[in-house]
Amino acid sequence: MARERARTFADRLPPVVPKEEDDISHLSDEMADILYPGRRPRPFRMGIAFDAFDGPDHARAVELARRSPVYRESERGGELRHETAFDVAGAGVLRELFQLVGQRPGTDVLVDGKKAPYARELWLPLFWMFVREGA
Repeated sequence: MARERARTFADRLPPVVPKEEDDISHLSDEMADILYPGRRPRPFRMGIAFDAFDGPDHARAVELARRSPVYRESERGGELRHETAFDVAGAGVLRELFQLVGQRPGTDVLVDGKKAPYARELWLPLFWMFVREGA
């Protein structure tokens, strides 16, 4: 009877840490995707990141951005930056926010948290198909 050979040195080591955690709720979405790809499904989100600006629309833009389940303020180059992302249920709010800040310099459109080619021209109009009229 032949013994099975270990493929790598790591296979010969005794298990010290379990290969998989039972509860991954404490991990961030990014960390869960890296460690356990596909184990925790996350919704597809479109986002907007914009710099703070002076003007009558600033208060309304920040109010709309804060409606997002994923809202963050950060400092970039000494300026306050607002980052927000919406799933399909918030497509109408995202469209309204984009109408306020979309043409301002320093505004980025994010597809699932990352800059993507043609985000303004292609991804936003596709995402706006989820806007419910009258909602």
